[in-house]
Amino acid sequence: MPTIESLHTHTTLSDGKLTHREMFDLAESLNVSVIAFTDHDAVPPQKILDELDVLRDRTTKWVLGIELTTGLPQELAPDSSTLHMIGLFVDPKNEELIKHCDLAQVARVKRMKKMVGKLQELGFIITEEECLEASGGESVGRPHIVEALKRHTENNTIIEKLRKKMQEAGENDTLIRERYDLMMQKGEASYSYSLFLTPDAFKSAYFENDYMPTLDEGVALIRNAGGVALIAHYCYIRNKMPLTILEKLLAENRIDGVEVVYGMREYGTDREDSIEEEREILRAMAKKYGAITGGGSDAHSKEDLELYAERTWFSGETNGFTEKILTTGKVYKKFSSFV
Repeated sequence: MPTIESLHTHTTLSDGKLTHREMFDLAESLNVSVIAFTDHDAVPPQKILDELDVLRDRTTKWVLGIELTTGLPQELAPDSSTLHMIGLFVDPKNEELIKHCDLAQVARVKRMKKMVGKLQELGFIITEEECLEASGGESVGRPHIVEALKRHTENNTIIEKLRKKMQEAGENDTLIRERYDLMMQKGEASYSYSLFLTPDAFKSAYFENDYMPTLDEGVALIRNAGGVALIAHYCYIRNKMPLTILEKLLAENRIDGVEVVYGMREYGTDREDSIEEEREILRAMAKKYGAITGGGSDAHSKEDLELYAERTWFSGETNGFTEKILTTGKVYKKFSSFV
């Protein structure tokens, strides 16, 4: 059985369902050798650091990380959309990183309020308070909005009506039809996102944060906090950032690397072949420039990590990722349990 790592996971500190300890214990039970905690624009407070500290001698190792939301590279229209960047081996006490997280969390609340207002216009029953309650009052994200929507069974009727309207619209629009078919292949868990919670959703109620660093500022935040910065799940931005721009970032050392293990739930859909081809291109590109490769489960729940561990043909590709990062000399082991 190949060694499995997950250098991309989420906890209740952002939009995950499990605490750091619960995610660690689950990873250990599934024989995941390394797990990185990469919450959205959030680093763990001292209480969580103390909980992790007692786990340093365990077989499964943990790494402190973060997932930053930044603008697109300056070569494009940087304010037109966002990308996600994974930082690994970051210092959770770095003042500039903490300042960023504070600003980002305020922006997330503002964004949530805008989306709630738009959803109410679409007829949904939802309140700002329900979203904050779902998030635990910390980092509110779209999964918390989905959770709040599920509290009212009446919302299921609206979702079904939107689904049928999207299906009908797809009869005369090829692009809508492709997105509809992909939504149906992924199942009900993707309905809310494809119908109204993404920028290109059928009836979008999505808004960007009104605060976010530029790509270069995001990389600087991670590097100055002792970490390395990797472009996350490229499949979500490939229509906004061409591979030529990503290659330019790597060639100019404006980014440390790229995730090459991602998109697990795209397998079994019409996008499977394109994801496989894309990941192969990124592996070759990283090799060409001596860049760091990473990736993982992007787990937000128990079920996510279990599925990832089960699909060893996919997760097994992560074998040795962390060791290679450590050998670059770009990070300190102190921000992990490797010491």
